[in-house]
Amino acid sequence: MPVFPHLNPSTCTSCGACEVACVTARYPEAAGITDPDHPLVLERRRLAVRIVAEVPTLDVCIHCPDSPCVAVCPHNALLRFPDGRIELIEPRCTGCGHCISACPYKAIRRVTALGIAVKCDGCAPMDRPGHVTPIPGGPACAPACPTGALTV
Repeated sequence: MPVFPHLNPSTCTSCGACEVACVTARYPEAAGITDPDHPLVLERRRLAVRIVAEVPTLDVCIHCPDSPCVAVCPHNALLRFPDGRIELIEPRCTGCGHCISACPYKAIRRVTALGIAVKCDGCAPMDRPGHVTPIPGGPACAPACPTGALTV
């Protein structure tokens, strides 16, 4: 089962290194990007670190036992696996947004450039069509955090 990052808001500086790591780990076309405000990073990040009233918050999928996102997906793009994890199968996603509305934790985002939804997958290895290189060693965001605010 994938491991998901935890955020210590008191040590987060909102530098964006985690978001850059999230995108560059999954998308080869993002290799070499270091700017967290780069359009590819802003659009394709799976990890959502948001600043709310100057307090960083981390929105990642908690794999709800009742999985409202899975229940509402008309395209079977969200699947619950026997180990409890919920994965978004990108080739099946049409970007309709039903899962985004259903997620009580706002852990699913729409990626306009891709025309699909995305969610943090803990950098789980994926070998299905539509997914790119598996990420060895768990989430790419945690080791990229210069302050140690993200841990797994």
